[in-house]
Amino acid sequence: MTSKAKSTSSKPHLRWPWSKKRNVDRAVGQQPEEQPEVPTQQVDLDRETNSVRIQPVPIGPVPVRVPSKYATPSNSEERQSEDPTSREARASTSGLEMIQVTAVSSAEESSSFFPNASNFVVKRLHVDASQHGTNSNDPSGWERLLQNTAPNALHDSEYRFDPPKCDEDTRVEVTGELMGWVQDRESPQRLLCMTGAAGSGKSALQQTVAEQCSGLDILTSTFFFSSTDPTRNTVSAVIPTIAYQLGSVHPTLQEAISAAVKKDPLIFKKSLKTQMHRLIIRPFEDLTRAIPKPELAALPYAILIDGLDECSDEQRQAELLETIDECLLRNDALPFRIFITSRPEWAIRSALEDTGYLHQKAYHIQLSDQYDASSDIRRTLWRRLRELGRRSGDPRAQSPSWPSEEDIETLVVNASGQFIYAATVIKFVSERRSSPVDRLRAVLTWTPEDRAQPFAALDLLYTNIVSVAKEAYEAAHPERDFLLLLRVYQILGDGSWTNRLMFSVTEVNELLDFEDNADRWLMSDLRSLVTMVRFVKSAPPLEYLRFYHKSFVDFLDSADRSKSLFIPGSRVAEFVIGSCIRALDRDDSSASSAVCASIRHFLLRPLGDPGSGSPLLGAISHHLPQATKRWQKVEKCVLEESERDQLANPQDSLLFLKPVFDGLLSLLSHALLEYEVSPELYLILGPVSDNPVTTAPEP
Repeated sequence: MTSKAKSTSSKPHLRWPWSKKRNVDRAVGQQPEEQPEVPTQQVDLDRETNSVRIQPVPIGPVPVRVPSKYATPSNSEERQSEDPTSREARASTSGLEMIQVTAVSSAEESSSFFPNASNFVVKRLHVDASQHGTNSNDPSGWERLLQNTAPNALHDSEYRFDPPKCDEDTRVEVTGELMGWVQDRESPQRLLCMTGAAGSGKSALQQTVAEQCSGLDILTSTFFFSSTDPTRNTVSAVIPTIAYQLGSVHPTLQEAISAAVKKDPLIFKKSLKTQMHRLIIRPFEDLTRAIPKPELAALPYAILIDGLDECSDEQRQAELLETIDECLLRNDALPFRIFITSRPEWAIRSALEDTGYLHQKAYHIQLSDQYDASSDIRRTLWRRLRELGRRSGDPRAQSPSWPSEEDIETLVVNASGQFIYAATVIKFVSERRSSPVDRLRAVLTWTPEDRAQPFAALDLLYTNIVSVAKEAYEAAHPERDFLLLLRVYQILGDGSWTNRLMFSVTEVNELLDFEDNADRWLMSDLRSLVTMVRFVKSAPPLEYLRFYHKSFVDFLDSADRSKSLFIPGSRVAEFVIGSCIRALDRDDSSASSAVCASIRHFLLRPLGDPGSGSPLLGAISHHLPQATKRWQKVEKCVLEESERDQLANPQDSLLFLKPVFDGLLSLLSHALLEYEVSPELYLILGPVSDNPVTTAPEP
């Protein structure tokens, strides 16, 4: 039944939402002209038969129900006065449904659905807008896909202009191994994981491989993560970006991917496994049924993912690895070979270890351990600095003797196999407004007092890594100070305070009264900067902490470079001495080799050799009348360590007979009695005791 005709004198004329013609020349607030009454016909569209029945009906405007996303009230007043319940009802409508519409005027006939008809009313017209991809409000599946990609992550993105890559004659061995694996399509391991320390050149190698694969027409897709770029520091854009590049390879793939997105516009909110199945695996399986095998075998097959550790959420890193394993590696029908680079952080490290699910499936290259980059770094520094010298207007830089061999070797040693160090130096020296000679000298002689910051890029890298590790560790161990403990393991491990005696991580754990694997939890998120070295000659074998890069140690030692992350040596000394005192009060301290070694080498060595008959023991006992029981433990530990050391190295025993400096006995007394020490205060105030200090005899 048609609606009753109503007057149109007080409402604006109703139009189709997609009508191109607008009545915009009427003055604001002007009422539309009254429409003449003309005979009309009713059009009844049968949804089942698609037939149209036309019946004459009275003329008059008829209300229209449309979803708000396709048509809105013509002005703000109408939107405000609209019934909220009707808005909600329209919002839930899946299509565009017209109950009745008045005939359009002749001036608008060209934009109507029935250009050759006149004087009619459409009844119950239903238009499913989701089936019309050309609508500006409803992008096609491919357009939706593009909206969810990360263009900056492509290996040839303009955002990554002049990306780091290997010089022509550098990293030849490792590049050859990588390309050999990529091209060996018969190899059962279709995943290659390359891990390496921070700044070891992983991204440069990945970029080099990407360009070589692209030149051979075997590159399917690339994704370069970056922690500083919000468009590519999460996994959300990885699969859409890979799918976009895959669809660009073959039109059939593009059509299938586009159809998958159009069928499920919310696909990008689904799990990574769902996205992988619908956007990559199913389209490719459809393609295998549509084209001959020789054509299929000629398609690109290399998928490269760089910097997995740059993804902001380590749980999502693990999810991506699991998705690749389940969806790609377990499907033998797929031709893809996947190459992933990452720092050896938790997600990839746990997957590749002996008990990890990728251990047998992945070809693993440990870049920092398997390849010595020193010769390549030396060659790169020579070439780049000589090029800078030739282009410079400074005659000193143009001299064949610049840079000197000594300068280059110093830089190579400082780089410690770290390509980012060499790249940072070259970038600093290449400043066009200064002489490269002066800039290189600033690098070689840099001190905290200098205004120049040649290592700013390195410091930012270290700051980011250490800050993330600190946050994660202290969230799990809120009672511990991550930065302080890092410095304790560093200083006790490198022997700088203990006359080159290096403490194993087991001994440090014992001294601090920590659990056996405390060091592993502490270093869990620093594996790109720190590694463990096993000394197999000891029984049982001991592990020692080793920092990959000298520049990282320099960073920790410099307050100007590490800034808020800096822990002064005096605070470390105070903490270690306090740990020694607490260890003495433990019941099992007399049997602890770590405590014995700590007391002798960290506390008493500066006093001289505390062997049998040494006047030092009596002198120290004189200063500790209230700590007799504790001091008996000290004496026992020292004597046992001294006897062992003399048996092992009798020729070196006299090296420990050093003069006792004024105040060191008082420093030790204070530590033993008060559980704390302040070396800096001692250096300023001198001895804190009035008792005479007994010195050791000259050796």
